[in-house]
Amino acid sequence: MTVTPEQPTIIRLSDEELATKSITSYHLQTALEALQQDGLVVLENAVNPDHLDHLNERMVADAEKLKARQKAHVNFSAETRNFQQEPVPEEGYIFDDIVANPWAAEILQHMLGPKPKVRLYSANTAFKAEARQPVHIDMSRGYPRTPFGFCVNINLVSTSPENGATEFWLGTHNDPTLETLTINGHGDDGPDPAIAYEKKAARAKELGLPIDFADKLIEERRKVRPPIQASLPKGSLIIRDIRIWHAGMPNRTDDTRIMLVTVAVAPWYRNNQKILLPKRWQGRINWGKLDPCIDWVENDRDYLLGSHDINLSQLP
Repeated sequence: MTVTPEQPTIIRLSDEELATKSITSYHLQTALEALQQDGLVVLENAVNPDHLDHLNERMVADAEKLKARQKAHVNFSAETRNFQQEPVPEEGYIFDDIVANPWAAEILQHMLGPKPKVRLYSANTAFKAEARQPVHIDMSRGYPRTPFGFCVNINLVSTSPENGATEFWLGTHNDPTLETLTINGHGDDGPDPAIAYEKKAARAKELGLPIDFADKLIEERRKVRPPIQASLPKGSLIIRDIRIWHAGMPNRTDDTRIMLVTVAVAPWYRNNQKILLPKRWQGRINWGKLDPCIDWVENDRDYLLGSHDINLSQLP
């Protein structure tokens, strides 16, 4: 007997939902149940593919420039060839269905409360590589046990395991014993094995656990519910609980793959992270049910490198 790999809950918006920019109660219930149980839901056709094609052409060209810069920010080790890249803030490259998707916003307000605060708009760029990221959570320890934040991921192209579709560990947001993994995963925070080992040892000592605790934790969870890598068509939108385990996977194709990320948090969640956008965009984005937290900057700012001083931890 062939076992079919688990897939996430996928919702295809109807023509009526697309026309009204509002989700039906049936699809809303499905989305909320998936986020409660799995920590993730997919809206298969929530983004205009033409918008993605237009943005992808420019961002792939930007990625080549970014790769050549010494100060470019690499996520985890250099071997992953996974760069942090800022989306294009110029005329013709900001779209409401990407920055403030109305169907995602409607789902988020039911999970987080009225007017969720948008704290981040960025992207991860995966060049051809063989190395993967460690399994990790995008938060440090001590975060709330109730839903408080979600990532909205939009890939600019169709995704599959071949071009590095993100690995997700569904349901890991519901078990507080799994929080020990935290933001640095195995503790491999760079190419130097000695430094990586020191960080891993320090983390284990802090928790009072054996040094290989992360490996054991991951293997035990794999027996309960193994991870997934979903193949999704262009135009798909992923909403995931910021607490679930995940990992960037190697892109084994010659085509650069870019994934946008927006982070929205509950109004009560104490955080001061701001998005940087040019002043010319003030009043021109339809944020709908979302409350954007923005620092408006000069229009000629060099956006490509970004600031990368991202901190989504809750303030005291």
